[in-house]
Amino acid sequence: MTLVELEPLPDSAVAKALFNEYPSGVATIGATVDGEDVLMLVSSFTVGVSYEPAMCSVAIQRSSTTWPLLTDAPRLGVSVLSDAHSKSFHRLASRDTRSRSRDVALAHSASGALFLNDAVAWYDCTVVREIDAGDHVIVLLEVVAGSISPERAPLIIHRGLAHRTVHLPSTA
Repeated sequence: MTLVELEPLPDSAVAKALFNEYPSGVATIGATVDGEDVLMLVSSFTVGVSYEPAMCSVAIQRSSTTWPLLTDAPRLGVSVLSDAHSKSFHRLASRDTRSRSRDVALAHSASGALFLNDAVAWYDCTVVREIDAGDHVIVLLEVVAGSISPERAPLIIHRGLAHRTVHLPSTA
């Protein structure tokens, strides 16, 4: 048997480098708030937290200036980024909130949720609960409605860079 040598995590920079080795999907969370489109990019979106009721979660940095704008929205739109968003990924991740959605086709629901066109999947959600988690808050979301786009391939983030994936046909 081979033993893996593990080292303690001396600080958050080392922890972040370790976590960046895990490839993950990328999504946006958005809503129309006071007549303005508010959108943020997240890479810690998790589906299948519960199937009954349908729930997902996302971890948000406490330092986020966008999340406080979204917390009181009655509905949040979650869009899973696809290969169609590879050129707009860095702009969507920008701290400049006004330019995030520039040149990105958006769709709105009657409930006020904000979505990206050309996504792999869309989730119309309500906030159920926020849970303290160190320098983040974990937000539990109930999925009220949703849709998929099986012809799209997901965009993933690995080591801080966006990567296209191979399109796999749906097995459903």
